[in-house]
Amino acid sequence: MAESYIITLRKGGCGKTTTAVNLSAALGLKGKRVLLVDLDPQANATLSVGIDPISLKHNINDLFTSIDVLPEDVVIKTDFGLDIIPSHPDLAKTEAGMQATQIGVLKGILGPLEEKYDYIIIDTPPSESYLSVAALTYAEFVLIPLQAHFLAIQALTQAMEDVAKVKKGLNPKIQIKGILFTMVNSRTNIAKSVIAEVREKYSQLVFPIEVTFSIKQVEATLAGVPMVLFDPNHQGSIEYKQLAEVILNG
Repeated sequence: MAESYIITLRKGGCGKTTTAVNLSAALGLKGKRVLLVDLDPQANATLSVGIDPISLKHNINDLFTSIDVLPEDVVIKTDFGLDIIPSHPDLAKTEAGMQATQIGVLKGILGPLEEKYDYIIIDTPPSESYLSVAALTYAEFVLIPLQAHFLAIQALTQAMEDVAKVKKGLNPKIQIKGILFTMVNSRTNIAKSVIAEVREKYSQLVFPIEVTFSIKQVEATLAGVPMVLFDPNHQGSIEYKQLAEVILNG
């Protein structure tokens, strides 16, 4: 039975998709069966593994809108062995028509696939949305990627509040697995200050890994390959593989 993780933060540019993609690939390198679910209408995770969402026969939006499409019909195996349920821009239109009563829909979509995987990793939109709430309602664990910048602290507070609200009613089992500092430039006073503040307030939740900012992440995305495979010996790749070890060891 798969462990399910939502990668979430109501802020763009925090390394959310990079984390979802590279954690998924790093777990795959450890021999685990991983399904990456792109729940963001921007489809950045889909593009990051070399798939053009516009050219596909099926995508995750079909699982929201059609009873004739099965989950296994939508899963794509990448050239490097990672399975993904790809997104599509049409998902934004579907979300616009969603109602609160539909936020439990992911159990029906992903439930039939849980026996086939060890991990299900869900990338979410960088904003408040029914899709993010649906992912929180489904998942067991929350991983929060946090850019070491003052503007990210407010988003962290919002994420903590979102999880607390969902835990009270919609999904009592959900837990925050941890906060991951991303895009870190440890030479700046801002980064040092933010890291110190978050560690002081959430000491038990901060992962013992900080992902260093690097242009290599952008290059890997443009190549459509996770950084842990694009340049395995790069510092950022090593850090995401260390994150995978932490996840594997509980």
